[in-house]
This record gives sequence, C-alpha cells and structure tokens, in this order.
Amino acid sequence: MSRGKKQQAIAFAVPFADGGRLVRRHTGFLSDGSYLFQDQLRVDGFLTPTIITSTAWLLEFYYLTSGEMYCCSGTKRIKPQARKFGILYPPFSITKPCFKSTRTKLWGLAGDHRLPDDIPNTPVLFSSTFVDVPSGVEQAVAIIRAGTKPQAVAAYPSPSLLSLKAKRLIDQNYFDYPSITRIAARLGVSLEHLSRQFKIDYELTPSSYLRQLRLADVPLQLARGEEIVKVSENAGYNDLSRFYKQFRKTTRSSPGACRSVMKPRS
Repeated sequence: MSRGKKQQAIAFAVPFADGGRLVRRHTGFLSDGSYLFQDQLRVDGFLTPTIITSTAWLLEFYYLTSGEMYCCSGTKRIKPQARKFGILYPPFSITKPCFKSTRTKLWGLAGDHRLPDDIPNTPVLFSSTFVDVPSGVEQAVAIIRAGTKPQAVAAYPSPSLLSLKAKRLIDQNYFDYPSITRIAARLGVSLEHLSRQFKIDYELTPSSYLRQLRLADVPLQLARGEEIVKVSENAGYNDLSRFYKQFRKTTRSSPGACRSVMKPRS
C-alpha cells in the first residue's frame, strides 16, 4: 500500500491527555440518513466519559482486543460477557462507559429516527456475534433484537422521584430552554432543594444537565454540514461566543474541531 493510501486510511486521530487516541477511519451518512463511523480506540490509562443523549440515539459495537471496558451503573461495574458486544444509548439517557488500558475496534450508528417500541428506552449492553457494519437503522434494530445477555447500564439507575420528575420535564421541554426555577415551583420545592437533590442523584445540577442536553445533538448537526451559527441558534445560544465557551467546557473541544472529526469521509 502506498504512503498516500495509508494516510487516507487514518482519516482523523484524536489524542487523549492521559495517553492513547481514537482513530476515525470512516464516517458518512447512509441512505436512510443515519450516521455511521468506524474507529480504532486505544486508551493507555483510564478514560471514563459521560455520554448524554438528546433526541438522537447511538448504537456502538465493540471488538475488544485487550484491556478492560465496563459501564459504571450506580455503584456497580457492569462488564461485557464477550469480546464482541454492543451498547445502545437511547434518547435522553446518561451512560458512563469506562476504558482501562483498552485496545478495541468499533463502529457506531447514530440517528434521530424513532426506534420501535420493543427497543429498550434505557441504556443496555449486550453480547453479539454480528460482524459486518450495518447498512442502516433497520439492520441496527435487528442487531439489538438479536443481542444476548442484555444488561442495563444506566449511569444513575435509582434516582429519587423528585429528580426523575425534574429530568422528564427538562427532557420534554429542553428545546424551549425551560426555567429550572419554574420546574422547581411546579414540583412544589425550592430551586435550592431541587438543585441539591438532582446533583446527588445525577452528579450535576439541573442547569448543567439542561446545557449538556442542548449540546448533545450538536455533533450530528455539524456532521450534516450545518453552519456553526445555525447550530448555535438551534442549541438556544444567540451569543456565538457563549456557545463556543459552553461547547468547550462540555466537550473540551471546539465546534470546528468537532466538525472536522465528524464530517463524512471514506
């Protein structure tokens, strides 16, 4: 293989501060509008991202070659039962996958299509013998249905009723940027009490969750080629500099860098 082709194969590499990197080898939109990516992930130390989804869902399929990978769910560490496994991140979910000295190949499929009612609406890890990259949402649904040994992996599986109600109200109205103070009043508690309980249950305040929720669909919008100014407005930020600030705070990256990673390439 020529040097030029080798450079084309490694389309984009994202380094991690604690060692390791993610190599994005292929990205693109399929015929049904879903977004596909194929990566190689190397973590030399310990990496534990928090994945918050908005209206879009994400399905990832891993082939673990070495090291560890598990999901933190409350106080539990839930490990896959096989080296080939999938994780479904449904809309409006919070998941904490953890990687330790990990080497893995993976592909992911994301979309804002409505999933069938029999597909879990909470994060789930499952074993799978599926090998090929899916051709679209229909095949992704078949992969989920055929998965074995499913394990629930929501990061916070037992929140208080108050926090659960508040989260649902935020999820239902996040696009209109709801007032957390009004949500607290609707639930019959003070803003301070709601914020304190929400942080106990989800490790972030209702306001922080709302901000991250509004940014959750931004990468997919950038991948579709939407202008950063328009994406900022979609996320509820009329001030572009504030959008950049919040995006950097949440993702440790910039919208421009994110678009470079996400843009379609073969």
